[in-house]
Amino acid sequence: MRSVRVTRGRLVHGLTTLVLATVMIGAAATPASAEDDPGWVNGWLGDVTLGAAGAPGRTVPLTLTSTGATQPRVTIDLTGLAGVATASFPDFCVTEGASVTCPMPPTAIDEFGTLTGTVPVVFRADPGAVDGATGTLDYTAFGEQTEAYTQQATVTVRSGPDLLDMVDEYVSGVEVGDTRPVPVAVVNAGDQPAVDLRLTMRFSVGLVPASYRNCRYGTDQVLATVVVCTVRGTFAPGQRHELRAGFLTTVGPATLGGKRISQMVEPLTSAGPLPSGVRFKHRDADQALRLRPAGPPLDVVPITVTGAGGGTYLEVQGAFDIVAQGAAVTGAVGDTVPVTVGLHNEGPGVPDGTNSGDTVGAFYFTPPVGVTVVDHPSDCWPFGGDEGTADAPATWYCNGREAVFLAGTSHTVTFDLRIERISGVAGQVEPHGRYPRVDDNPGNDIAPVTVS
Repeated sequence: MRSVRVTRGRLVHGLTTLVLATVMIGAAATPASAEDDPGWVNGWLGDVTLGAAGAPGRTVPLTLTSTGATQPRVTIDLTGLAGVATASFPDFCVTEGASVTCPMPPTAIDEFGTLTGTVPVVFRADPGAVDGATGTLDYTAFGEQTEAYTQQATVTVRSGPDLLDMVDEYVSGVEVGDTRPVPVAVVNAGDQPAVDLRLTMRFSVGLVPASYRNCRYGTDQVLATVVVCTVRGTFAPGQRHELRAGFLTTVGPATLGGKRISQMVEPLTSAGPLPSGVRFKHRDADQALRLRPAGPPLDVVPITVTGAGGGTYLEVQGAFDIVAQGAAVTGAVGDTVPVTVGLHNEGPGVPDGTNSGDTVGAFYFTPPVGVTVVDHPSDCWPFGGDEGTADAPATWYCNGREAVFLAGTSHTVTFDLRIERISGVAGQVEPHGRYPRVDDNPGNDIAPVTVS
């Protein structure tokens, strides 16, 4: 990596070189390339906050995306960082004065003809930069004959502690009954030590976290366990701290599909309000949660560490059985009869839509031939918008009502049907989407609805 510090003399030389290079690139373009679609190139670098001098460097991704372009690259103008911060780039980038040009990284991934690569940029505060100092970084993504588009990122220097969560873990093949050591790790990316911190974790429904004396536990509206721990100690700049042996978590029978264990760290003196809608209490426990130093202090924070929040994602097969609930009603032609239909979760697994923010338990209802829907629930509507006729009934979509579908519960609704004729042709009820997968007994996923 090369560290670039901007001076006015180098700036003039760098801009002159950049202009000449741009002219030469334009002159080298062939007539054939001008006739073809030049494609497009886009870059993205978010705003950056750094600890003042004495803090570890921060690695930030500059993302370069391109479709169909020749020689996609990005040029970075560091003029606006003078006296605020320095920036270091990988060896495949070329530095000329205050300008740095990076081609599409060799590690770029090609997905359906679109290249996406990440240029890791290491920022450090200038030794003379004071708290609140700001600078700008202009970057321009382009390719041969593509339109160049310049964007700007702001770099801000802050003095004080800056706790970052270092956990970003994906684990597949987890089984019900397993006990997993969920990692907890934190680093102080600021220039000042943090004295004491708050750790907040959330365990999705089905997961059972271990008990610690210095933690409080509660249940939120979607039955996740929320844990808030006060961790004592001094967390020096650059020093990684972790929970040895991890936060032991048991995978209970209700666990099903993708489960996220989120965690957030904050200096105790500036921690925000506790999660709302949760009543916390201590548990009896023989141990306290303590974070211990791990390894030497970091000179540079890795690119994967981006903020105060992190988490572990578990993929759990689990077991569950969603049963369609049909109906059989009787009546004479001209009668209006209520029909209650829906789904029942036999469990033990609990479909959980909290990761995506969706509700679960949605289903389709197709009335029997020979009836007309005269009234329907507000959360049901005809699939495709047409309510159909007695001879060609529409299929109705009924939305899920909750983010979790608890074992032993049902989601049912009532339709009012007017009997036009007794056809003997049954309707049916079936789940929508089979979330999070087809259940373990698909033979009861469809149930008939009859009128006689």
